Amino acid sequence: MKVAVFTLGCKTNLYESGQIISALKAAGHQAVSGLEYADVFVLNTCAVTGEAERKSRQAVERARKLNPDCRVLVVGCAAQKNAEQFATLKNVTFVKGVANKTAIVDEILRVGSEVEQLPSEFLESGFSEQERTRAFVKIQDGCNNFCSYCIVPYLRGRSRSRHICDVVNEIKQAASSETVLIGIDISQFGSDNGESLPQLFDALQCIPTRIRLGSLEARVVTEELLESLTHINFCPHFHLSLQSGCDAVLKRMNRKYTTAEYYNAVCAIRKVFPNAAITTDVIVGFCGETEEEFEITRAFIKKIGFSDIHVFPYSPREGTVAYKWEDTDGTTKIRRAEILNEQKYLLKKQFAEKFTGKIVQVLAERKRNGIWEGYSAEYLRVYFPGDANAGEIVNVKIIQPFGDGAKGERV
Repeated sequence: MKVAVFTLGCKTNLYESGQIISALKAAGHQAVSGLEYADVFVLNTCAVTGEAERKSRQAVERARKLNPDCRVLVVGCAAQKNAEQFATLKNVTFVKGVANKTAIVDEILRVGSEVEQLPSEFLESGFSEQERTRAFVKIQDGCNNFCSYCIVPYLRGRSRSRHICDVVNEIKQAASSETVLIGIDISQFGSDNGESLPQLFDALQCIPTRIRLGSLEARVVTEELLESLTHINFCPHFHLSLQSGCDAVLKRMNRKYTTAEYYNAVCAIRKVFPNAAITTDVIVGFCGETEEEFEITRAFIKKIGFSDIHVFPYSPREGTVAYKWEDTDGTTKIRRAEILNEQKYLLKKQFAEKFTGKIVQVLAERKRNGIWEGYSAEYLRVYFPGDANAGEIVNVKIIQPFGDGAKGERV
């Protein structure tokens, strides 16, 4: 039987789809990633925004167009939030939530809906299918933060950590040039099982793959954590969630830090890793955000000097604390997002300029029109001509900023 697994949303979802594909192949099925003709479609959905939930429903129609006689199985966050929105759609035969979603392999021919209780411990579900270029390894699931705007803790449950030995075993098996450690909030890794991020990094000292981290909270940036990173093959790139650069807005968001604490974390990083990329997420137009509060955020972004920013207009989610609060009008959100995106492109260029004349290590990912593309350890997108192999890490001398990154030459 041919099964197509289609993923929406975060890197954690992508990882879990890889687990589903691995399990399908082990069961003797032909399994592929993405939307193409198949007998069965498994749609791994997202519900972080209303738009993500809409696209999850839309994916059912896209699958049906590829094969009008197909069976569609829906799993993931959007199904966890509201299984009924999928159960009534044509061709959908089974709906499953977040818990134990990889068991869908054993339920391929079942009919109905099953949204199980979320687990209290990290459940091992087999290794995810990985590319040799870059592997994503899940180390944690769930979240304890309950930010006022976020639905994720209600859909994913409380934080649950994977044991270090299991993480190490999967990284060794993947044998990729680069490994990204991911989760819903990896900052909480070990808080439930007595382990810690520094202990995990200590266990990775002898593994040759270079290590990149998923999103972190500023509060976990300590001397101990930074010191432990200096002993591994670490990519100096920190994605520190900000969401707002204004303390009043952060308080309404129920974010558990101040801008001063965030700034101190960035300074601590740059003391140990002077050329580190600092990237972040920012929400504009959160409930009650005034023009003055927005300008405070804008000034803070400039002060930090991020290398990249993901800008999101606030999207109310039913079931969150902020859902009943007065929303900011859409026109204001769009205008503020445009302003920050202009600032983003200026900051990206300034970050690229810092590397002019320097040699960086680039993971060659793909070649288009005779030019290789890939990311340096510092998360600078680099374009260079010449010979390379996909998955190879090569030395490239940066010539100048170019497009969304920089152009260089292999040395």
